[in-house]
Amino acid sequence: MTLRVALAGIVALGTVAGCTSKGGQEEGEENEVKMTLDEVPAAAREALVREANGATISTVDREEGKRGPIYEADVVMNGKNWEIKVSADGKVLSKRLDPEGNEKK
Repeated sequence: MTLRVALAGIVALGTVAGCTSKGGQEEGEENEVKMTLDEVPAAAREALVREANGATISTVDREEGKRGPIYEADVVMNGKNWEIKVSADGKVLSKRLDPEGNEKK
């Protein structure tokens, strides 16, 4: 009986830990690779810089999307956190206020 309770507790803890994070990454970020702006392909880099409108881009996350790599940068513009996503060819996929941005910094 005690062994069953102990095993159930271990399984429950493993399930909760697996749902919230993996290796220090947020859920859904398992396939992200951190890069410097210089490592981003030229078209994507130009789009990120243009959309950042002079804000500093310290790191870029590269992830695999359904149609190829996606490059994401988080920037602070006018005191607000923004998330910018572009494709490898420089197409802006999204630019939105990131309400969780303060938690990431």
